[in-house]
Amino acid sequence: MSISVVIPVYNRGEAIAATLDSVLSQTWAPVEILVVDDGSTDGSANWIEAHYGDHVRVIRQPNGGVARARNRGWREAQGEWIAFLDHDDQFRADKLEVLNSFIESEADVVVSRWREMQDGEIVRVSPVVRPRNAFGWLFGWSNPIVSMSVPLVRRAALERVGGFDPRTAPADDWDLWLRLARTTIFSFCDEVTTLYALHENQQRRDEARMFRAVRGTLAKYPLELARRPLLLWWLVWSGAFRVSIPAYKSFARGERGGLRMALRAHPLALLAPQWVALLLKRLTGRILKP
Repeated sequence: MSISVVIPVYNRGEAIAATLDSVLSQTWAPVEILVVDDGSTDGSANWIEAHYGDHVRVIRQPNGGVARARNRGWREAQGEWIAFLDHDDQFRADKLEVLNSFIESEADVVVSRWREMQDGEIVRVSPVVRPRNAFGWLFGWSNPIVSMSVPLVRRAALERVGGFDPRTAPADDWDLWLRLARTTIFSFCDEVTTLYALHENQQRRDEARMFRAVRGTLAKYPLELARRPLLLWWLVWSGAFRVSIPAYKSFARGERGGLRMALRAHPLALLAPQWVALLLKRLTGRILKP
């Protein structure tokens, strides 16, 4: 079986070197490494070609977002399997070798564990997960697969579902997993194979945009929402919560003015499940305090 590695990049410059080196040092070499430059303005594509030209193929396109960059990459890839890698993450040296043993199975998606890193320090190691139903595991409050750098995906499966939907960005990876879970089998590897970088510039840090994307993705599954009243509650009230996020953080820090801020942001904000949970936590904490 052959594996292509697809790396979208935007204004990463020479900082992408660690990411590329982690692929080039694999104990089981991929058939190709495709770097899709999504309209970088800092010369990233030129730097990569100058330093890695013999080892990677750089594809240039106008800026259109990471979903379109990933689609361009896997559609031009030659491998039967695609290993996506974000430009700030890294593969463990034997990732492809470890996951290679899974691609003979009926599964079209192989999910391994990962280690979350910040400033060179380990923040968290993902738990062992073996859900009975992949869709049920994925369809919840958030995306349990934190990064596209984690799974291995069969190219034919991407073709069947049409790849990434840019309209759901920055939740386009989660949207893809949900669509794949409807049509294929997920396999789970207990080994940590990916280093996932945490930093302030990640798309998920834009909470307002992420909320809109999550709402749009969940809204594609009305019947599933009807079976999950708590999730439906979250979806209905997430708009009110989104505009009250600064107030929520303020109140969570113990600042009393957070409640007034929330009501000014949206008169119904305090009925959102996040606020209800926080208020109950505060209330029960005061009741139980000696």
